[in-house]
Amino acid sequence: MHNTDFLSSFLFSMSVTLPTVLMLLLGVVLQRLHMVDDKFTGQATKIIFNITLPILLFLNITSNPVEFRSQLLPIAASFTGTLLLFIVAELVAAKFIVEKQERGTFVQGVYRGNNGILGLALCINAYGEAGLAPASIYAAATIFLFNVLGVITLSRSFADGRVSFLGIVKNVIKNPLIIAIVLGYVVNGFELQFPKTLQTTGNYLASMTLPLALICAGASVKFNGSVSGSRTVIWGSIGRVIIAPIFMVCIGKLFGLSGMNMGILFLMAATPMATITYAMVRGMGGNATSAANIIALTTLGAIITSSVGLLILSQLGWV
Repeated sequence: MHNTDFLSSFLFSMSVTLPTVLMLLLGVVLQRLHMVDDKFTGQATKIIFNITLPILLFLNITSNPVEFRSQLLPIAASFTGTLLLFIVAELVAAKFIVEKQERGTFVQGVYRGNNGILGLALCINAYGEAGLAPASIYAAATIFLFNVLGVITLSRSFADGRVSFLGIVKNVIKNPLIIAIVLGYVVNGFELQFPKTLQTTGNYLASMTLPLALICAGASVKFNGSVSGSRTVIWGSIGRVIIAPIFMVCIGKLFGLSGMNMGILFLMAATPMATITYAMVRGMGGNATSAANIIALTTLGAIITSSVGLLILSQLGWV
């Protein structure tokens, strides 16, 4: 593995996460200057959740066809670890997060990393071009699971009274992100091609997603929220940047992973909470402030944990 010393790992992590930090800070500044407000972030988030983000996910899948069979063991480890993290986080949320609507945000904070963007960048920085294909396969396999679990936990959080299984299934089926992912896999399977004009238009819309989502998230960062919201942010952030990476490494050892496969598993788990979580929480009617705060804290924390963790694992000879 390249870049085994701490300073190199730290600088690489900084180069990947610093743009995210700067975009979040831009959102904070714009909000303080009254150039954006809650009405703007609400309207922009609707556009992101229903249009630009689905297009981004669709294009990512159709532009990067992957062969899952070559990475079955790492994918199995990822799915197992993610499902266990999800279940444990749900149990913890039910017991300790008093405000029900905050539970889905906390749960996503624990299990849902930014695999598609920051995870890929960290893996490429660590392993070069050799890490691109397996990391892409890993990210493509997990993104669908992340979104399905996200819909389930948010549906449970926002439901009045007893949760209906059919209601959850309905929310999963009609979720724009999941629809886009499924359509992307269908297009890949049939090897369909689109006119260049449509592809260019789609790329325009997709390129808006992350900058706009980060600005909206930054504009929504407020650390003077409720006690329940603060608990959600602190515990969710600890779960994301400390618990999740350690837990996933343990799962990886149980599955016999080593070398680059273990490194990819760790680096993906060490990413901050996915930016799209903010759009998803707000798009489904939840408290997006807690999601924005977790994104901000975990983005800063991931710079340290990814670097230190990579150093420790390399010294142990596990990556």
